[in-house]
Amino acid sequence: MNLHALKDRRFRIGGAVLEASGECHPCSRMEEAFGVGGYNAVRGFGGITARVVEGGRLDLSSMIEPLP
Repeated sequence: MNLHALKDRRFRIGGAVLEASGECHPCSRMEEAFGVGGYNAVRGFGGITARVVEGGRLDLSSMIEPLP
């Protein structure tokens, strides 16, 4: 899914409602998480940050649903 399409929008994942609040680019911490070469492996594959509007249960099979 193109996460950048959610810019300035609310969306649901499982029972939670979130609102996209910004971009999240890979950083040097990727080396800590994935080891040597981690940053280069994910460079260009950033995501987004979001604030929780309404908490709820979600799991790995939860779908992302853009809200109107």
